[in-house]
Amino acid sequence: MLYKETYPVNVGLKEGTSANYRIEQQISYTVDDYHYHNVIKTDVRLLVEKKTGVSNLFSVQILKQWQLKNDGTDAVDLSMARLRKNIVVETDIQGKILQVTNLPQIKDEWLKIRPELAKKYADNEQNKELVNNAVLLLYMDDGLSGAIRSSYLYHALLPGLLGQNFSKSENYSFSGQREIPNAFGPIALPFKTAVTLTEYDEEQNSCVIKIDGEIDRENFDQDGVTELFSQLLDIYNLNGHVEGFHLESYEFDRNSLPVQSSQLTQYAIEGVLMYRSSCILTPLNN
Repeated sequence: MLYKETYPVNVGLKEGTSANYRIEQQISYTVDDYHYHNVIKTDVRLLVEKKTGVSNLFSVQILKQWQLKNDGTDAVDLSMARLRKNIVVETDIQGKILQVTNLPQIKDEWLKIRPELAKKYADNEQNKELVNNAVLLLYMDDGLSGAIRSSYLYHALLPGLLGQNFSKSENYSFSGQREIPNAFGPIALPFKTAVTLTEYDEEQNSCVIKIDGEIDRENFDQDGVTELFSQLLDIYNLNGHVEGFHLESYEFDRNSLPVQSSQLTQYAIEGVLMYRSSCILTPLNN
């Protein structure tokens, strides 16, 4: 039970600390009569490269990856997996991702695999467009960094909750936000969240933080979503009202690294769309 006036979230981050994890993502959605389901399992190594008074540097190395679907768009994504083999990110002192710092090396890797992919997709215009759109992120301002920040996988490792002080006067909670980009084509889905410290073990210097989110109606383009699906499904006067929720949970150890984490986003338009995405992080034996 929490009883102290304030609880600081772990401040034990040290250079050279690392941990290995398995991250399992499941994505399912139904649009009209189209059904999609995929499972992605990724083994990663998180390493604290550098720690300063104003920022941290982490490397995220992909050790192994497996996914259920290996065709269509998913096949194209797999063919570019080498570009994600090692991502080095700078965060602020709370662990919120600011930017990818090894972008030049990733661009060099792209130039190495480009001839192979050009040959592979020479007669497939749709797949060539998918590759070009993905590569464009490497050459846009904040393109790759923005994609990393919105990724469930990287958010599982670096949710940006370090160095927080939870106060009894605020019921050990504070307000936050989480946006799901491109939830409806180009339209994002924003959530207002409540971030709450639920457990704190002073002997182990570990803690559990839970996050509950509801749709931020004031900043959500509901009319845009209704128009999008009205045109897509050719339904006049479509009721495009969106209902949904977002949940997260994190356990941190004395080294300020995650021990467990989970994310769940679910939203729907009755009779039109159902979307569910989950992401669970568990430790591997190092």
